[in-house]
Amino acid sequence: MSFSHSEMLFLLLLILPFLLLAIYNYRKKSKILSTFISEEAYGKLSVRSGKEIDFFKSSLIVISMFLFIVAIAGPQWGSKFEKIELKGKEMLFLLDTSFSMNAEDLKPSRLKISKEMIKDIVDSLNTDYVGLINFAGRAYVQCPLTIDYEVFKLFTDASQISPEEEQGTDFFEVLSLALKIMKKTPSGEKIVFLISDGEDLENRWEVLLKEYKKNKIRVFTIGVGSVSGAPIPIQNSNGDVIGWKKDRKGNIVNSRLNEEGLLKISSVTHGKYFRIADSSSIDRLINKIKKTEGSILKKKMKSFKIERFQYPLGIGIIILLIEMILTSKKIKWKKR
Repeated sequence: MSFSHSEMLFLLLLILPFLLLAIYNYRKKSKILSTFISEEAYGKLSVRSGKEIDFFKSSLIVISMFLFIVAIAGPQWGSKFEKIELKGKEMLFLLDTSFSMNAEDLKPSRLKISKEMIKDIVDSLNTDYVGLINFAGRAYVQCPLTIDYEVFKLFTDASQISPEEEQGTDFFEVLSLALKIMKKTPSGEKIVFLISDGEDLENRWEVLLKEYKKNKIRVFTIGVGSVSGAPIPIQNSNGDVIGWKKDRKGNIVNSRLNEEGLLKISSVTHGKYFRIADSSSIDRLINKIKKTEGSILKKKMKSFKIERFQYPLGIGIIILLIEMILTSKKIKWKKR
């Protein structure tokens, strides 16, 4: 036997002072009566003085208290199996980790704002599967589809700007990888979030949009940055800014938000485009996600322990009723 609320068993300690009080009361009554009436005379009374019946009634109260506390603690024994359905969406976040995401037109930086936004979205979910792909010149799975949100957020926090040899933003690479993952999943509701400043250097992604439409995968594109742009800081291993990215002519590169490609991707796949400029933009995105109805992701059998609180509760009530109807009248048995 187990208890669903075992912490409530500490209430059993309250029975001890009540029990001690009942014993003290019984002894005190016996002592007082012994000074007024003999044992022989007491046995011939048609009505009890109260000491025996009081002790018996007190015992019944103690027993009923014990049973009520056990009922509150939720006794369980035996088990049953029920089929449950896990309903939700499968969502894959594609996070741009190119150098331009270090730009600080959004404070503290585009990348840090993006990671916080992803975690805010995940905190609003219940039974949706989430995964993360980081990309620049090439794409790789940072966190596979999971329902463990705390683990997912740890992987999100660990996302960093891609190394020099992997630079060169390419939407084709990341959209291809996301499509490959999503085509294997059973859910009927699949959403991809492409989070980027839109500076795709390859422009090979349009051929993939037909496949996204065919597989009913919607792409929500999220523009991170400002149209006016900002320089791209160069950081050392400690994260300190040691300079600014420059072009071949030695001019400081100004990275601007490029919305054209992001708008087209979301439009063709029946998604929606959002520009993340402030917290209200994130709130609108979260509300849009919540309105998207999920489908059944998984069916499984789950074991549940059977609640048995009604048994000690019922017995306790019966004993308490017996205590209430008992009188101090002496019961005489006929001699055969």
